[in-house]
Amino acid sequence: MLKIGIVGLSGRMGHALYECAQGNDVAKVVCGIDSNTTSVPAGCNVEVVATPEDLSQAPDMFIDFSRPQCSLNVLEYSKKHGCAVILGTTGFDYAQKDKIKEYSRYIPIVLSANFSIGVNVLLNLVKKAAEIMNDADLEIVEAHHRYKVDSPSGTAIALGEAAASGRHIALKDVMVSGRDGITGERQYGTIGFSSIRGGDIVGEHNCMFCSEGERLELKHIATSRQNFARGAFRAALWLEGRSAGLYSMNEVLGLNKF
Repeated sequence: MLKIGIVGLSGRMGHALYECAQGNDVAKVVCGIDSNTTSVPAGCNVEVVATPEDLSQAPDMFIDFSRPQCSLNVLEYSKKHGCAVILGTTGFDYAQKDKIKEYSRYIPIVLSANFSIGVNVLLNLVKKAAEIMNDADLEIVEAHHRYKVDSPSGTAIALGEAAASGRHIALKDVMVSGRDGITGERQYGTIGFSSIRGGDIVGEHNCMFCSEGERLELKHIATSRQNFARGAFRAALWLEGRSAGLYSMNEVLGLNKF
């Protein structure tokens, strides 16, 4: 039985992950990491502590949808105790991403901005479309609930990186996030991002390839966080027993053969 610790157990994704694990005969939630220990899922009787160092025993694997600094602390603990990590946290800067790569030399990590199966199919479609429609203007429009703290979303950035990869360029060199005032004409080759925040929107991403006389839209709509939780547990079962390294959902789903 795979013993799992959920980082951010009291949050929305923490609740979804805990619910997804119930009735599972191959993986069991044995602990949680959360500074708020009073809002754990109903019926949850596992050990819940504020920091991983407070755990009485290390799990086999962490599933982490928290904040960048918290995730780095979990990775440091995991390195010391040999825990694998499913990492769905977004908002890492480039230096923090380099740290994740360093940790993957010692422990197995699946890193993904989005664990939805559909989104990971979309990432591959966007890469191929960007390669073929290489002269089209690309705009990525994303919408999330009012409580989301980062913008553009990690998934939107991942979609931009997929498109940039298809065009053999670096996203940081062509990214335009948000527009206001008199901005002038759109610069050729840029990848634009627009963000919407409101209500209880789980997650919507629309990639618009705009050419003269036609427009292609590739879109994904999430209606429940359970699809992220199911994808994370699918990744967890795949990662069990793997050697140290940095993996993606492409390996988990076999999309690297796409």
